Amino acid sequence: MWKEFKPTILFLIKFISIYLLGSGLYGYYISNYDLQEKLDPITRWVTYQCAGTAGLIGYDSEVIQDDHLAREENAEQTYDSLWLDRSYAISVEEGCNGVNIMILFVAFVIGFGGRFLNTLLFIPAGLLFIHFANLGRLLLLSVLNVDFNGKGFHFFHKYGFTAVLYLAILVLWYFWVMHWNGKGRNLSKSSKDA
Repeated sequence: MWKEFKPTILFLIKFISIYLLGSGLYGYYISNYDLQEKLDPITRWVTYQCAGTAGLIGYDSEVIQDDHLAREENAEQTYDSLWLDRSYAISVEEGCNGVNIMILFVAFVIGFGGRFLNTLLFIPAGLLFIHFANLGRLLLLSVLNVDFNGKGFHFFHKYGFTAVLYLAILVLWYFWVMHWNGKGRNLSKSSKDA
């Protein structure tokens, strides 16, 4: 019985270990900025990239750094605000930067395994893909708020664009498992033997 489930158990052990390690390190990184009540550099970088992308498609964009400090009430989250054409677009918080989903992606790829060179090339390409998809998500949410008066913002923020982002990750994982990990021939051969 152990032989039959050994690959699955080893995958789960590696996946969960890498995910917990990555999440723990990232949580430690974030907690240092939460104590200072300022936004972390990764999230700020994503905010400015979103503003720059908005500028490329014709919007006059502005970032208000640490905008949570301008509020009278104590904000639970630190964030920068993005404005497009002098209208409030979105507040970009730590959870908006895509790092959590990147950790999940990396944990799966390493947990599943593959040839070293394939892994070395696939992970950065996948992270870049996730980053661009996340920038697109943030930009589309901003446009919803500015050009469509926020109609549908809650639905698309909570469900629509989140589902698209996770679907993109599933597609990446599918291609990793079925084509790019360097073990594809072994997978198809073993499925024919079954």
